Amino acid sequence: MQSIHILDIKPFMQLLFQTEQLNEYEFVSADIRTDMTYSLDGHINRSFFSDEELALHTLTQRSYLTWSIAREKIFTLIKGKRTPSLLKIVLRASAQETEKLIASTNSSLNSKDIDGIFVNIIFQENKLNVICGISYTIFTMDKELESEFSSNIVTFLKSNSITCEI
Repeated sequence: MQSIHILDIKPFMQLLFQTEQLNEYEFVSADIRTDMTYSLDGHINRSFFSDEELALHTLTQRSYLTWSIAREKIFTLIKGKRTPSLLKIVLRASAQETEKLIASTNSSLNSKDIDGIFVNIIFQENKLNVICGISYTIFTMDKELESEFSSNIVTFLKSNSITCEI
C-alpha cells in the first residue's frame, strides 16, 4: 500500500470530477459527509438497466458501475460553497487495466491472484490523500505489482500537473 499526499487539491478534484481520464475505473464505494452522511455502494443494480443499457455502458461483465456513470451523481452531492468534511471514494482498476499492469511488470503474479487493484481517495480535515493498494487472493511477498501501480499513479498525477508527495 502506498499513500500519496496531494498538495494541489482543487486541480485534483477537477481531474476527478470534470474530466474523463478515470472513467474506465470501476466505482466501488463512497462516503460523503456534508449536511448529512451519504454511503454509496457501486455494485450494479442490474434490474435497473435493460440488457441493451448494460451492453451500451460496458457493464455486462462488471460487478461495479464505471466511474463515468457515478462521478456526476457524486459531484452533485458535494458541489456548493462548502467543502465536505469527509469524502472517501474507492475506485478499482478494470480487468483489462489489471491485465495490462501485470503484463508490464516482472511480477510472478497472474490475474487470478488479484482480487482488485484499488485507488482510495480520502479528503478529510482539508487534506487529500490517494492510497494505492492491491487485494490478493493468495499470500505473496511479491510487491512488484504494487510498486508499479503506485508509480503509475504518481506519473499520472504529475503528467496532469498535480503536485504530490509520497
